[in-house]
Amino acid sequence: MPKAQQPRLGKQSPRYRFFLSPYPEAHCTVCPWCHAKTRQRKLPLVIHVDPLTPVALNKTCRCCPACDLLIAHQDELEALLTALFAKHNPEVIGNEYLVIGTLDRPDWQRGGQSPMPIREMVEHLHDFKEVVRFEITGGWQIE
Repeated sequence: MPKAQQPRLGKQSPRYRFFLSPYPEAHCTVCPWCHAKTRQRKLPLVIHVDPLTPVALNKTCRCCPACDLLIAHQDELEALLTALFAKHNPEVIGNEYLVIGTLDRPDWQRGGQSPMPIREMVEHLHDFKEVVRFEITGGWQIE
């Protein structure tokens, strides 16, 4: 039986497997799947902040090209969101948020000149192929 298709929000093709790392001490310089070195990649992340506040932030993330894995650090992302909303919308600081995908750089730059309507953002949004989680195991491990 074929695997059921997950509904997609964005109209563009999905990109990357995504991991939002809750571990501030783990810098993910090595891919948690294939153990290859990760690279840095700066790209616009689309984030939905409750209630109904979409935002696109140009964020440097770790990326494993072999696994197509994109890793963002939760503490860095929350610091950027706090800095952004401290000026414009302080009541949403600390609200729940969800990273929903990426934009192409030209689309993100157009949105910087004038606010991009939600409908247009969805038209240009690349969802994630998959959102993954990794657990760090404590203690000594036999390899």
